[in-house]
Amino acid sequence: MQTPSLNISSEAEHLCALLADWPRQVVAAWLAEHQGNLGSVDIRQVKKPDAGLKRRTSVRAYLSRCELPPRFNPYEHFALSILDAGYPDWLRTIPDPPLVLFGLGRRSALDQQMVAIVGARRCTTTGRSMAFELAKGLAENGCNIVSGLAVGIDAAAHRGALAAQGGTTTAVLGAGFGNLYPKQNTQLAQQLLAAGGLLVSEYPTEVAPRPYHFPERNRIISGLSELTVLVEASEKSGSLITARLALEQGRDVCAVPGPATSPLSGGCHRLIRQGAALVTSVAEVAEELGWSLARSVDATEPAHNESALTGLSAEVCHAISDQSRQFDEIVALVSGDPQQVSQCLMELQLGGFVRQGSDGYIRVL
Repeated sequence: MQTPSLNISSEAEHLCALLADWPRQVVAAWLAEHQGNLGSVDIRQVKKPDAGLKRRTSVRAYLSRCELPPRFNPYEHFALSILDAGYPDWLRTIPDPPLVLFGLGRRSALDQQMVAIVGARRCTTTGRSMAFELAKGLAENGCNIVSGLAVGIDAAAHRGALAAQGGTTTAVLGAGFGNLYPKQNTQLAQQLLAAGGLLVSEYPTEVAPRPYHFPERNRIISGLSELTVLVEASEKSGSLITARLALEQGRDVCAVPGPATSPLSGGCHRLIRQGAALVTSVAEVAEELGWSLARSVDATEPAHNESALTGLSAEVCHAISDQSRQFDEIVALVSGDPQQVSQCLMELQLGGFVRQGSDGYIRVL
């Protein structure tokens, strides 16, 4: 059924054969009925699920040769069934876990402590910098950073983990490995793999992305993770689905606050009002996890990366020296709209680039 390049157990093969013809929920019910004792049973001798619930069109991708794009050939390609000992324990306990999890990369990365960092695709420079620094700090202390390889906050989280020495990150995809999405993050995926990270998906290699795949994959992002951190999310953000699923799975959720008037932070603020922990630093996330950082990190240390600033934010930051400047002085120096400058200053304060004192704004060096 599969090429030798795919390392797959007999249990996973059994389940793939069923998933080709029956929906996941039907196979899960069938599996519960047989109490998971498939390892020693010839699947052809076991009564199949109700034929009336069978798919109209077989998903032959589950039975295909699963050939990888050449760029992925150097990496281990494996499939774990929920019946296999190597299946992630955190994921096994969620409602509706994937019955077969396809992986590409270093399998032992699944044994690390995992923290999810997710957020908006259309994010601010400050949000991107915050996600990068949180991921980098957590990765430096042994965490495997989990996200969805999307543009914006997800990509920043993956890059932050890769910036840490020995950092590991896992990307959960909404398609098979042969249809990497979004395509502009193909290079990021390759960097992730080269650094000893993982790509995972519940879809076989040939399956193309579909809109409903991405809400489905969110349960895997949160399910793999002990804790989920939300960085910038509007009231209707798809990232809120991940946070909600994490709560339903009994996992902790943290949120990074933003400017009070920023629509991009509306979802984070709602979560905080509902009881999610407010976090602004690696140390605060570590406190929520209940462990001490391997490296000393001041809880008040700003999470900032000045090289990530662009546009008006960069101009405003550059205009503020180590001497205090009043708001009107800053507006004049950058020749900007006062409302936009005010918004930039709020974002720069949140990101730890500047602080406001009694005499005005000052750079944080």
